[in-house]
Amino acid sequence: MKHGGYPWVKGKPPININDFSVNLNPLGTPKFIEELIEDAIRIKVYKYYPPENLKDVKTIIAEIYNVEEELIGVFNGTSEIINMLGDNFTVPQPNYSEYKFSEFYYAEELGDEFKFTLKGRRVLTSNPNNPTGSLIGLTEIEEFVKDDKNELILDESFIDISNGESAVKLVNEYKNLTVINSFTKSLSIPGLRFGFSIGHKSRELEKLAPIWRINSITYYVISNLNPKEVKEFFKLSKYKVSELQDRIKNLAKFKIYKSYAPYFLAEFNLPTSIVNSKLIKMGYYIRDASNFIGLRSTHARIALKEGVEKLISLINDIVSS
Repeated sequence: MKHGGYPWVKGKPPININDFSVNLNPLGTPKFIEELIEDAIRIKVYKYYPPENLKDVKTIIAEIYNVEEELIGVFNGTSEIINMLGDNFTVPQPNYSEYKFSEFYYAEELGDEFKFTLKGRRVLTSNPNNPTGSLIGLTEIEEFVKDDKNELILDESFIDISNGESAVKLVNEYKNLTVINSFTKSLSIPGLRFGFSIGHKSRELEKLAPIWRINSITYYVISNLNPKEVKEFFKLSKYKVSELQDRIKNLAKFKIYKSYAPYFLAEFNLPTSIVNSKLIKMGYYIRDASNFIGLRSTHARIALKEGVEKLISLINDIVSS
């Protein structure tokens, strides 16, 4: 499986599998989101078309990220944005498998860490990187976009719940930088499909998108968020990720790569497909990372969330047997 978690069966989600292949906020969906979803269903907003004008949503995003509304584009998840970008980009690998590209180069694997640098004229990459959890620092990002002949599309889908700093603060000054993000991971709402861009390219991207690109429930939830509440939740989430990272130190009898994200890359002494087949029988599932360009059949990506210590213990038994 490429991504999207353990498969649904007969129209129902896999509630009996402890799925560590999907990287969501380890704190789960916040109560304020669940309450807004319940409100939306109670007042039956699904009976109404969402507004064509998404200004109310953009106002919320602008306040959360301290940017001008004019720099914001709203989309049906980052996947919609990625699909509209085309393939005239250079992508460092390994990276998110849905990116289209005309050229790629490999990140440097240095022991327990992947080192990513920015090369080429038009670069598309995730930051922190998916699947390795590596991070490109703001200094290098700014050095790259200082050359106005370069263009950088930076996918920050995990930055709000990672130990890293967003490049959003640079978009006003650098017209050749576009940050894309979503609340899929940070608010644990993959089913609502909400993504956005921040940068001078946003208006151009929105012209390529359909009118009703987010549904009425999503519109209601996002446009009624309290930005201060969201920012506080992100702050608590970063603390939680750091706590989980500290808790798993020195637990594994297999290789764990350094990560700034709410997941980590691992490598076993046998193919991940074998590890996964045994884990599934115990009610667990991890992401086989062998289909990422530049990774091996023994690589896996594992989400950080409660219960990860138990999972590591089970994997230790499998790789040691």
